[in-house]
This record gives sequence, C-alpha cells and structure tokens, in this order.
Amino acid sequence: NEYKSYLRMKIRIKEVDVGETKAVLSFKDDNLAIESNISKPTRLCSLLKDMFLPQGYPDSVSDDYMEYQVWDTLQELCSSLNGTLASHAVFKGMGVGDNSATALGATFSWLLKDGAGMVSNILFAWVKGTELDIDAKRWRLFADVVNDLAMMIDLISPLAPAHLFTPLLCFTSVCRSLVGVSGGCTRATIKQHQAKRNNAADVSAKDSSQAQLSNLIGLFLSFIIINIVSSSIWLTWCTFLSLAVLHLFFNYKACSCLVIRTLNPNRYSLVIDEFLASNNIPNPTVVNRKEPFIIGNHNMKLSIKMGDSMRFLDIKLLNMDNLSMYLGKSNYLVYTSSNIIRVCFKINSTERDILEGFYFAYLISCGYTTATHTLMPSPTELATFSKFFDQLQQQWDTTLAPLGTSELRYVLTE
Repeated sequence: NEYKSYLRMKIRIKEVDVGETKAVLSFKDDNLAIESNISKPTRLCSLLKDMFLPQGYPDSVSDDYMEYQVWDTLQELCSSLNGTLASHAVFKGMGVGDNSATALGATFSWLLKDGAGMVSNILFAWVKGTELDIDAKRWRLFADVVNDLAMMIDLISPLAPAHLFTPLLCFTSVCRSLVGVSGGCTRATIKQHQAKRNNAADVSAKDSSQAQLSNLIGLFLSFIIINIVSSSIWLTWCTFLSLAVLHLFFNYKACSCLVIRTLNPNRYSLVIDEFLASNNIPNPTVVNRKEPFIIGNHNMKLSIKMGDSMRFLDIKLLNMDNLSMYLGKSNYLVYTSSNIIRVCFKINSTERDILEGFYFAYLISCGYTTATHTLMPSPTELATFSKFFDQLQQQWDTTLAPLGTSELRYVLTE
C-alpha cells in the first residue's frame, strides 16, 4: 500500500533561469511530463537576451550596465552614420569616379596613411598607456572627440588642394590610431568593471554583438542618408555636425553613468575632502556623479607624483636620525621638491600603503597640513587615517589603487 501510494504522488518542478521561468516539469508514476507555459513572444525575448546580454544578466554585471550600454549603443550608431559620410569624402578625394586619378597614386596615399597610423599607435601607447587605467572615463571621451575630429577632416579633405590631400589623410590616420589605443584600452577597463562574476570575456563578447547590431542598423540607414545628402555640401555638413553633437552627448552620458568602485586620483580626492569636512565616507554612486573626469581636480595646489625617487630629497632640511627611524618602520615617504609632492614607496609596500601615501600627499597639496618639506605623520594623524581606511573598505574596492604609481621602490641597506 505504501508503494502504491508513492506511485500516486506527483512532483511538480519549475525550472528558473535568473528569475525567468524556462519550463515546468511534472513527475508522476515514473513518467515525466513537460508543462511549458512560455509563450512565443517570451521565447523570442529570451532568445534576444541570450544573444545580446551576458549570461546571468542582471546579476552577473554591475548595476550601471544597462544604462551605460544604451548610451554606448546610441553613440555607436551616430559614429557609424558619420563614418559613412567621412568614407564617401575620402573615396571622392582619392579619385573614385575621376578618370584622371591613378591606382598607383591612391595606393601610395593609402600606404602613407597606414604607416603614419602605425607609428603614432606605438608612440601613444608608450607615452600614455599607463594613464588609461587611471582615468578611463576621460580617455574614453577623448577617443570620441578625436574620432569626430578625424571624420571632420575627412570631410574637408576633398575640398583641399590636391597636394594637401595625402598629409590630411595621414593626420586622420594618426587621430584614428589614438582613438584605437585610448578607446580600446578604456573599453577593456570598463568591461572589467562591469563583470561581477569574473566574466569579462562574456561581457566583452556581448558588447561586441551590441556594437555590430548598431553598426548593422547604421549600414541600412546610411544607404538612405548618403543618397539624400551627397548632392549638397551644406546638407552633408549639417547632417555631420548634428550627428557629431549627438555622438559626444551620448558618450558623455555613458561615461557619467558609470559607478566605478576603485579609487583614482579624482575620486579619491573627493572622498578625502568629504571625510575631512564631515568625518564620513561618501558612497561610490555619489562620488562618481561628482567626479570631474573632464577637467580634473582643481583643489590641489601642487601636483603629486606617486612612486618617485629620493634623489630630490634635500637632506640639509632633515634630521637624519628621525628620517632613519621613520624609514625603518614606514613603507613610504612623502616629501616636497620643485613644487611637486613626491611619494616614495618601500619594496614591500601594499595597496593600503599607496592609498595612505596619497592621502598625506593630498593633505599637503590642498593645505590641510602645515608640513612644508617632508611629512612624517604623527601617531594622531596615523590613527585618523586608520579610522578613514576602515570606513573606506566598507564601501570601496581597496584591493586596487589606480593612482598612477610607478614601479620604483626603495630598499634599506646597511
């Protein structure tokens, strides 16, 4: 009887994928029945979600993901449309449709353009590569401004004298190489921020799919726009400038909505200012909304150089016994030289030491302390920072400190 009662039992299970019902299963009398109540429109939405959004969305990405992607997709569409206008102008300048133009001349111009872009790519990555992680928002916006500048010059190039066409083409290639480095690297940084489950590759792949969809829509719209505006130079410029303004606006909105939890110099200085004013740590959302990622922080009277050398240290102004004792127990040294606040770090310094060094350097830069040359924090000042850091850890990611610190370290030797 107990066995027959067991056979008459029915088990009903609902399979859920990130809050979305996928299927309802029934187990009865050793049989499996699938009771799917998902409509076709729901299945289509689920398919599109799987195709264009990271697996596990929205739990697998940051809270600002969707807002950023909407603005980013819109700017991608504007850039695609303007790119078509620029390409049309370049082809016209290279002689497409002109019987007097030669293939050799066009090839020569194209090779010079590519060469200029390759050289500038290498040089820009060498000079500015380390700054891209620090100010991802600023360099992201920089990339789009330069991209619009390059397309604007492309539109001008057919109107310029023939001997200036190749130099202009090379200049736009240089601009696009800067766009490629700064835009590509900052996009990787942003994707790393958005990935909450160590799924940066999936987030990047779906971002690429969204961009391709936007470009595909732009391709179809370009067929319509190019036929309408190509016959009028004024209509072409009005269309280009309107799209360029929208492009920059959408990019600004995209950068503004990002809530990055690591502390770069701009965000960290805002946190320190608020702590000194109210004894509280502001949350990442508030700080990111206030972050001056275009113009930077103007509160600092002196620049700060993180991970600098001790070669500029003026030992005549120091007590060598106190300095030796301090270097023995501390992992950093803050001093001022040539109107620059230099922070030196010991070989075994941690991310906390880097944050602490910048904290005291910022106090000097903004006039919060009376130290004029070398700052050796007092026990009271160190206790204040410990309180500050304990609160900081509760809301911010302190495992990374993108403050532009070099790899130069000092080692005490006998």
